[in-house]
Amino acid sequence: MKIVILGALGYIGSALIELYREESEHEILAVDKKFVPILIANLPDHVSCPQADILDTNSVKKIVEGADIVYMMAAEVEAEKSKDKKDAVWKVNYEGAMGVADLCGKETRFIFPSTGNVFGGVDESVKFMNLDEKDEPTPRLPYAESKVAVEKHLMNCDNDNYTIVRFGTNYGYSPGVRFNLVTNIFVKKALQGEPIMLHGGGRNYRPTVHVMDAAGAAKYLAALPEARGQIYHAVCNSYRICELAETIEGLVPGTEIHTTDDAVPFNSYHLSNKKLIGAGYEFKFDLESGVRQMLEKFGQIKQFHR
Repeated sequence: MKIVILGALGYIGSALIELYREESEHEILAVDKKFVPILIANLPDHVSCPQADILDTNSVKKIVEGADIVYMMAAEVEAEKSKDKKDAVWKVNYEGAMGVADLCGKETRFIFPSTGNVFGGVDESVKFMNLDEKDEPTPRLPYAESKVAVEKHLMNCDNDNYTIVRFGTNYGYSPGVRFNLVTNIFVKKALQGEPIMLHGGGRNYRPTVHVMDAAGAAKYLAALPEARGQIYHAVCNSYRICELAETIEGLVPGTEIHTTDDAVPFNSYHLSNKKLIGAGYEFKFDLESGVRQMLEKFGQIKQFHR
């Protein structure tokens, strides 16, 4: 197959490349607007890395032509900061994604990564536990609003050869790892000997998924015929923020946890993964094993004290 990964040098995109690393029978186009030599070096021969921006229609048209699968991983990320870059978020996450979708032929499986954060404004007095794919999204910030807009567009178009995957908050190691997500931030702080700060006591829930399971679920669903035209929650478990911190505290001796009265940026939301599990996907990582892996990878991180 011809498989295109847009945003391939990002957190989930780089994990997808790893999952296809040994599948030399496929032609993999790992596309990104960035050039990151360390992520491109030593890739196998069946993976090529054209540099292109998803907003460059002419380039994208040539890249996706004849593709069997297109993973739309390119995006403006960081939900909490999206209110400060609203125009860029809508330009890339909505206009860019829709432009790519329109360029894909009806034979191309279009995998769209949405987010559990589409429930970031949920009314906790009504329902916030075990939210499933049938529950109505309640986005709060531009990042989630743009994702919901793409979801609605895809569900209302005349081509159902797409699958929407709502990822929980990612954590864990991939070649393009990010340290601006809650569990990864806590790991870094613990290794540097800094206290973990819990806003509002950290009692609010967040759905989580290891980055390799996020990529694994996307890859699995791309090959599943009955996933056409469907939404799935790619979430292994939902935890209170304080539970994430306590897991890391138990694995990194000396870690301190402090609580503050600061407001949390999102309401509490807890997602169900029953549909994905029912489709046959088996998660490879739990929270503890994913954190242990990060500690092994980044154990050299230390705070420098003069």
